[in-house]
Amino acid sequence: MNKFNSEITEIDGVYQIKIDVPFAVKYVCVYLFKLGEKLVLIDSGLNLGNWRKKFFEALEELEIKITEIDYCFITHIHIDHIGLAKKLKEVNPNLKIVMHDITYELLKWETNQANLADLKKQAKEIAEHMVKYGISKEQNKRVVQFFTYWPQFLMYQKPDIIVHDGDVILDNLKVIWTPGHSFGHICIFEKNHKYLFSGDHILSRITPHIGNFIVNELLYEKYHDFDFNNILKYYLSSLDKIDNLNPKIIFPAHQEVIFNPHERILAIKEHHKNRLREILDLIKDKPLNPFQISQMHFGTELDDINSYMALSEVLGHLLYLENEGKIRKKEKKGVYYYYV
Repeated sequence: MNKFNSEITEIDGVYQIKIDVPFAVKYVCVYLFKLGEKLVLIDSGLNLGNWRKKFFEALEELEIKITEIDYCFITHIHIDHIGLAKKLKEVNPNLKIVMHDITYELLKWETNQANLADLKKQAKEIAEHMVKYGISKEQNKRVVQFFTYWPQFLMYQKPDIIVHDGDVILDNLKVIWTPGHSFGHICIFEKNHKYLFSGDHILSRITPHIGNFIVNELLYEKYHDFDFNNILKYYLSSLDKIDNLNPKIIFPAHQEVIFNPHERILAIKEHHKNRLREILDLIKDKPLNPFQISQMHFGTELDDINSYMALSEVLGHLLYLENEGKIRKKEKKGVYYYYV
């Protein structure tokens, strides 16, 4: 069993519980704070290794019982954010689990064994698309494995409150829908102190992965005006939406607390601006397929998972540029090549 370590930090009335993990992100943070008489938890952490044990020990150190927590906001569907939602609800039936409608629809679909065949079908369709973007048939199989593996760690928990962009909970916590790292990602803005709980949307040192994900037919129908392919457009506009709120402090789920929100948002936007420019430079004189671009951009020594993530990241930028009319694509022997 992995032995995780924990650390508790109090920042201006907000308790950060930081527990390390054996992933690239190094550790996962959840946040606890009082709002009037209500105790609010942001994200439910990870249900792997002894993360749960360390979380419960941290609560004991704070002399807080799970039964005293009134609300738990889930920023998005990934297993290090939604992991303990079911367990917390079992211990405290009065706890109100809050999540975005898209997060709930995906959770409901991905955790239903009756949908396993449909999930595999959708994964195969994405993998076939990836072949058109330059990956091999062998890599195609591993993409299917990737998309069907991670949902196995999810546990279904029906939310008590389903939210949408702009909803306000407890008269003070504003829900900001911030698609990008996940379609249903939300940030929580505490209006009195101008605190933003950003999940994975804004991190202090790296930018979150922006790429392609599985979407079931119900979501396509329900959100028919949403362009699920051009996710970078929504991510960048979400950054502007956050910046306009003028947050004082940003509390992310990984890395360090951000005390210069405006500067950090500008840096992230500049990062993506530079990546778009670099991709344009790569294909300026020679058409390339997305996989070739990802190898030139991120290197050729990546493992299977990171190789796919690199391709997905590049593809997100290519689709954005294509939507902007700055590049075009042509098909050659079943593979798409992009050019200026």
